[in-house]
Amino acid sequence: MQETDETGDANAETKTVQKTGASDGDNPQDTIIIALYRLPIIASKENGEWNFRWDDDALYLTCMGLRIGLQKQKLIWIGVLNVPDEFDADEEARIRETLLDRFNCYPVFVAKKTLYDFYQGFCKGVLWPVFHMVYNVTDDENHTNEFPDQLWSVYCDVNQKFSEAVVKMYKSGNMIWIHDYHLMVLPRQLRMTLSGAHIGFYLHTPWPSSEAYRLLPMRDKILSALLFSSLIGFNLFDYARHFLSACVRILNIQEEAATKSLAVAYGDRHVVIRVSHIGIYPPRFTEAIRTSEVVEIETKLRERYRNKFVLGAIDDLDFIKGIPLKLLAFESHVKALRCTRPEDESAVLYQVAIPRAARVKESAREEIRTIVERVNSLYGTETYKPIEYVESDITFEHRVALYRVFDALLLTPIRDGLNLIPYEYLICTEDIGKGQLVLSEFTGCSRALSSSYRCNPFETETVMKIIDVVRQGVSQESSSRHEADINYVKTHTTVQWAESFINDLKEANEPIRAVTFLGIGVGPGTGLVEFSGYEHLSNAKLSSKYKTSASRLFLLDYDGTLTSTTCSSRMAHAWARPPEAANEILKRLAEDDRNTIYIMSGRKRAILEKSFEGMRSLGIAAEHGFYYRNPYQSDWSEQEKFETIDLSWLNNVLEIMQSYTQRTDGSYIEKKTVGLVWHYLDADPEFGSWQAQEMQKHLERELDTSKIQVIAGQGWLQVRYQHINKGAMVQRVLNEARFRQPPDFVLCIGDDRTDEDMFSYLRKSVARSPAVSSSPCLSDNPLFAAEESKDLGSSAIYTCTVGIKPSKAKYYLRNSDEVVTVLNELTLNELRPSKSTPENFHVL
Repeated sequence: MQETDETGDANAETKTVQKTGASDGDNPQDTIIIALYRLPIIASKENGEWNFRWDDDALYLTCMGLRIGLQKQKLIWIGVLNVPDEFDADEEARIRETLLDRFNCYPVFVAKKTLYDFYQGFCKGVLWPVFHMVYNVTDDENHTNEFPDQLWSVYCDVNQKFSEAVVKMYKSGNMIWIHDYHLMVLPRQLRMTLSGAHIGFYLHTPWPSSEAYRLLPMRDKILSALLFSSLIGFNLFDYARHFLSACVRILNIQEEAATKSLAVAYGDRHVVIRVSHIGIYPPRFTEAIRTSEVVEIETKLRERYRNKFVLGAIDDLDFIKGIPLKLLAFESHVKALRCTRPEDESAVLYQVAIPRAARVKESAREEIRTIVERVNSLYGTETYKPIEYVESDITFEHRVALYRVFDALLLTPIRDGLNLIPYEYLICTEDIGKGQLVLSEFTGCSRALSSSYRCNPFETETVMKIIDVVRQGVSQESSSRHEADINYVKTHTTVQWAESFINDLKEANEPIRAVTFLGIGVGPGTGLVEFSGYEHLSNAKLSSKYKTSASRLFLLDYDGTLTSTTCSSRMAHAWARPPEAANEILKRLAEDDRNTIYIMSGRKRAILEKSFEGMRSLGIAAEHGFYYRNPYQSDWSEQEKFETIDLSWLNNVLEIMQSYTQRTDGSYIEKKTVGLVWHYLDADPEFGSWQAQEMQKHLERELDTSKIQVIAGQGWLQVRYQHINKGAMVQRVLNEARFRQPPDFVLCIGDDRTDEDMFSYLRKSVARSPAVSSSPCLSDNPLFAAEESKDLGSSAIYTCTVGIKPSKAKYYLRNSDEVVTVLNELTLNELRPSKSTPENFHVL
């Protein structure tokens, strides 16, 4: 095996740059691991020997600029080697050693059948059309398209191979930069092992609207995997907006305002969202136009198209590039010329269509060929051919020469992400006064280039008129805009893009934590990483203390903790009940005379009485503790006498909520005795969230917030008295319940914002509370006296949130099913004989 040096002057320069990068002994923070589907290496085999050289057009024509932009860092490239052959183990080892030694490239070897299913099957067959919003529900034979589960499994498996390669090459402090949609679950797989690593992800394609993205059955898994990145980059703000919308609508995650950019809070991490368009590396083209190869090809083309106006286009042979629409518009132009100036044979469309094996459909190919043949036969002559159609790949030198000959560039994609052809064209024609652009408004770069004529490619007549205007020449105004565009391309280069992305990645906050578990989850709150300091609550954690404790207190939320539902939010609120199994477990727990159980809910009394009918051994707090009933009591008590409460604000708040409800489909108001809740979980997620924010600001302006509190939760906004909450109810439970022995085991579980009051009280306020410290049951309790000691607190007081999210709780469980499982496992521990009247419990 040998390294081929015949790569041209520019290539030789970049090869030298790569070799003079940081060495293995330098600071690990100066090393960047770049993971991409295909290595930027061209491999060929002659006489049994492999030859390798850089592919400067790799990674969407950005490879050279990327290497030069990051020349101060050591780059390690990880990807698949693009060759048709299978390798045996010995050959793989030799190739890997050669590529790593000479190019800092670490190849990932994947079986060809697996690679085909991964790339052609899932990446191009499933992801690519969805991300470009052109997915067909039926195939060419009108059969319904499916999303094969086995292709998703292959996708995850190949990503896992990349993960293993990255981990093998990673040293603490290295940065990791992942490219494009082929590797979207890689951030999550890496986070399993590299918890503190700075992981950047850049998407080179569009991100679809949330409605299009929802077609994917694995939509939540892909989103959650991407959110294990430290930084996620997009070409355009539109794509970032679609991504954020998907986070809201699919994962119920809201964006948050960061200092410099957008960000998403996921679990207890903050993922920065970055918008930056990739550029090109201009010196590669300015140097190429002077080479003998380009000059020779350019001279021949100029001679061939002397006295012609050449409209040029270089596209992939793909229906999404809108080539037929372009041909039809040009046909209309030529037809109009034939009517007005029959002798005019100066207009030529030079269309290059580069076949891509994964995306070429015969129907698209035949449509293009049919139009080309028709136009040339109707309007061509022996000396004039209106459309020059080239259906093949072309060399870099040929591409540059064509740019030099084109009088204008005409691109009409119906959906496009990264397209750097216009940038290349502007640089290659700067010195010869050409460079007019006609770009589809769906081209990603059209907004950045002010001199371009933007068009909707489906408006054939409009495109035809623009062609007429372009042929009339460059006006002084458009010439000024053209100069501005050239300056833009020169200053917004691949080098600048790479440097700024890496700088942002360095600044991303990614704390190092000990990872204890990771598994692919489905939906919000599942499949997230578990970190030290925020642990999963298990029976093993509870069992020892539970068995040896003499007095236990259970504080259990209702909705989302003991209940779960897949219904709409309003139906869930009306019908959600704990499963019968959960109630049976609560009964068994209550039979142990060491256990005292309180249900802490925001629900009304009637619903809770119905749900726990006949279960007198349970204490119940309704409406966040405004009403409460102690165990073995029938009558309800109030935290404050209803007659003494000032409710003058209630009608005003109700009117405000009603006005927002009328404007927000799917929202409704829940009336409570001393508060109101506005629910919008059934509304459009983005609009509902926006309305809730506006309403919160409105209410806070109207109310005395020293007495009345406006709090927001997941799909609801509540107005309540400041001092009537679950935290205050915990204090009342501890004050009013006389335990013969102070509780030495406390398990508090809840799932939403209102439960944080309980967690906060138990973790921070018990030791300082005068009421509690003077309580006969707690004054001499060393457990509560030492609550602020984290070690002691974590061993006796178990605060647990349901779902993984920022919380004051020490532990978490994933869902209500796990809550029931944990409670059930506690009942399997040794129980004392039950008694009809508990000896350890009395009510003052």
